[in-house]
Amino acid sequence: MLQKTLKKIFDRDVYIVDITRQDWLRTNSIGGWSLILNKVEKKIFKIFKEKGSKKVDLIGHSSGGIILRLFLSKEIFNNKIYNGQEITSNLITLGSPHKAKRATSLRKYVNEKYPANFYKNINYVSIGGKLNLKSKQTRIITKYFAKSFYKSISGNNNEDGDGLVPLSSSLLDGSQKIIVPNTAHSNIFGKNWYGESSNISNWYKEINWE
Repeated sequence: MLQKTLKKIFDRDVYIVDITRQDWLRTNSIGGWSLILNKVEKKIFKIFKEKGSKKVDLIGHSSGGIILRLFLSKEIFNNKIYNGQEITSNLITLGSPHKAKRATSLRKYVNEKYPANFYKNINYVSIGGKLNLKSKQTRIITKYFAKSFYKSISGNNNEDGDGLVPLSSSLLDGSQKIIVPNTAHSNIFGKNWYGESSNISNWYKEINWE
């Protein structure tokens, strides 16, 4: 469904990297990150072989956006070099916790090793949601716990965010920053999330594509 929506709005080929729930549960380890990075690489080179393309635009949601920042690296990670910066034009992140007071070791590694818009040949775009916690669109769990989530990430519970990630974290330094109103981190947090067709249309139109 999301793939069809993106394809219709973008008016170009769109591919989804198949990440299972089990894969995602392993992302607290280096091996788990490598597994996803390898899947991203495999998908891209399959596209290149089929389409004859040489460049891609990457979109990552939540921690996926941070993993894609690492994919750009031309240095060794877990005995492998991905060097995605050579084959990427635009990197778009959706609700990604780029900065966190108590980040996991791997997120901290990416932010310290490749801070902000590290590769200047890449157009970084960070998109953050601004959710009204009193809205009928907001889930009950979000109404009660969003402020706690924000505080655990940024240290400040008195700021705006998508119900999980505060804007101070999702908007990457040096990137093109886009704030989308009434947007939840996922449909667990609210009825209107980054992947809703109306939202995709809104943030897509604001991107300065390269």
